Amino acid sequence: MTDRDATSKRCTPQARWRIGLAVGLLLLPCVILADRGLLPLLRPEALPWLVWLMQRTTWLGYGPVDVGIPLMIGLVGWWRARAGFPRRGVLGGLAVAVAGILDQVVKNLTCRARPGAEGAGGFLVDFPCFPAPYDLAAFPSGHATTAFALATLLSLWYPRGTAGFVALAALVGWSRVVLGSHFPSDILGGAILGCAVVLGLSRVWKLGLSQGKIENRQPTTGQ
Repeated sequence: MTDRDATSKRCTPQARWRIGLAVGLLLLPCVILADRGLLPLLRPEALPWLVWLMQRTTWLGYGPVDVGIPLMIGLVGWWRARAGFPRRGVLGGLAVAVAGILDQVVKNLTCRARPGAEGAGGFLVDFPCFPAPYDLAAFPSGHATTAFALATLLSLWYPRGTAGFVALAALVGWSRVVLGSHFPSDILGGAILGCAVVLGLSRVWKLGLSQGKIENRQPTTGQ
């Protein structure tokens, strides 16, 4: 293996996401402790245009939207007779759905109060809280979980778009803070969960194979 090949292997999308995941896990306890100080910085007052923007951005984190995007990619690939796309789309959508389901499990275990709720920011409030009411379902953010699960998935398929995918997922996460639904650590926790689930399932289901190779593959014909 040449030095260039070794460098390329270290810089794969999976490797970059794993590094980000490790950094996020290290930062999470610090962010939880700093939540109250970070909240006013990330949720500036008297900016109605920002609230307007975030109200129209937050829908990108809804579970059905994030699950539907890889399914739609698979459907388009099937329509255009692209080999491997239907399986990729179904498994990709399922991976995002699994992340969303696990998010709900963690919410019911942590029972964290949302901003504005009684005991805001506290964990294990009124434990056990199954099924967790809205006010006790702060950690982790479901929108951030599915948005970052989708961003991770799409970056494995289309590495050149990674920066854009991450930026959109981060914008979705920020929208949840601006709209008063979550603390910053809820967003980071969701990002960690979504990323970890997709990275784990990508190893089992081979979701990280080069999408470029599939895009360039033509349907076989009899010769």
